[in-house]
Amino acid sequence: MVKKVTKNYHVIPNHNLTQEEHLLEKFASFLITLSLLLLGSFAHTATLADVYELALTNDPQLKIDEATFNANKEIKNKAMAGLLPKFSLRAGTTWNENKNTENTSLFTDTQGSNSNYYSANLIQPIFRVDTWFQFSQGKALGEAAEAKFALSQQETIIRISNIYFNLLKAKKNLEVARLEEQSIKKQRDRTKRLYEEGVSSKSEFQEAQAFYDLARVSKIASEGQLEFAREAMISIIGDAPDIKDLNDDFPVSKPDPVEQDQWADLALANSFTLKASKLNATAARKNSQAKLASHFPDIDLVASITQNNSRGIVGFDPQNGATFGPNGIEQTRYSLEFNWPIVTGGLLHAERREANALAEQADQQELLTERFVIRDVKTKFTSVLTNLANVNARKASLESSNFALKATMVGYEENTRNIVDLLNAEKNYFSAQRDLIAAKYDYIISTLELKLASGILSPADIYEISGYLDS
Repeated sequence: MVKKVTKNYHVIPNHNLTQEEHLLEKFASFLITLSLLLLGSFAHTATLADVYELALTNDPQLKIDEATFNANKEIKNKAMAGLLPKFSLRAGTTWNENKNTENTSLFTDTQGSNSNYYSANLIQPIFRVDTWFQFSQGKALGEAAEAKFALSQQETIIRISNIYFNLLKAKKNLEVARLEEQSIKKQRDRTKRLYEEGVSSKSEFQEAQAFYDLARVSKIASEGQLEFAREAMISIIGDAPDIKDLNDDFPVSKPDPVEQDQWADLALANSFTLKASKLNATAARKNSQAKLASHFPDIDLVASITQNNSRGIVGFDPQNGATFGPNGIEQTRYSLEFNWPIVTGGLLHAERREANALAEQADQQELLTERFVIRDVKTKFTSVLTNLANVNARKASLESSNFALKATMVGYEENTRNIVDLLNAEKNYFSAQRDLIAAKYDYIISTLELKLASGILSPADIYEISGYLDS
């Protein structure tokens, strides 16, 4: 439609910012600029591998998981103690005072003496069936703790990758938002000038102003998202360094292997979630066997040596009375002790039934975990394929929106398209940029999550991605 030139002049609505709004906008821009300067103050731009290495020494969650692992792995050593010999020492000393109040022929004054003793005891379990099963239970629980810590290390890779690419996405979105605001501001200013000259209508200027206001809102929201993303990284590594972006050489391809069932087989063989569940079930069964074996007798080999030293009456003379001197007795004992709990008020039976129920619970939990792992890895596989298709579609969408924008600009200059068409085309173009940025990063995270679900995620994946990061 050809624009109609009008001679009717109208009062221009005051869409200009107030002085306070100008100051607020300048202050917000200053804060963002200062943040970017602080980010650029680091000696070098960090890659994903750099951030991951910082997380290994600064991530509180990883340190919590490591401390938990160090505590849980001692379960095996505690259970082992029930099979090993126990050696103990005891000693004591006593001061004794004796006063004869009846038979003065022995002694009439108060006699004081010191007695002391020491003993050593050694106990070696010979037959303790329940303790053997408790040791097996502790061994399984220790291995389960190791599997859980390995899983937490893999989850750290995912957590760091998410935070890294969320920060990168926020930075790129802010860049696009600023470009969008600048581009639409140009059209707004041009429309305003044409309106003032009477060439453009009031409604076109108002449309342009509305698009510009929305672009400003989008930029402000992007600035907030950048701050949120920076704070998320600070909470993990204590800092938010400037980071590198993906280059164009990063491969976006189908997962290898390409079959979903092959990934399911990998998960069944390597998933640390499933391994921990299997080991917990093993530990529960060993505990059930230990409670059953608690009905059996225990046999221990016990050896002890005791030395008692004291001062007492060692002789008696009718003329001189009692003679006092030191006494010493040493006792050595070897024994084979047998203990069989016959009646315990039903305690052992209750514990056995409880252990059986917990073992059944652990078996069902293992089955549930296995089904979850298979479902999870298949879902993640589908997610990778979906994100792969999304990346390709977003690339095509960006090219199409770029062509559409150019065509609309030509049409606008030739008066066959109006300002709304042009601003919509610009908005679609910048939106396509943001969508492509998000699609690429979502694809990377989905590939890492697929490897996590299958149990094969490792730091090597971090370093491989870092090889495609540029300043």
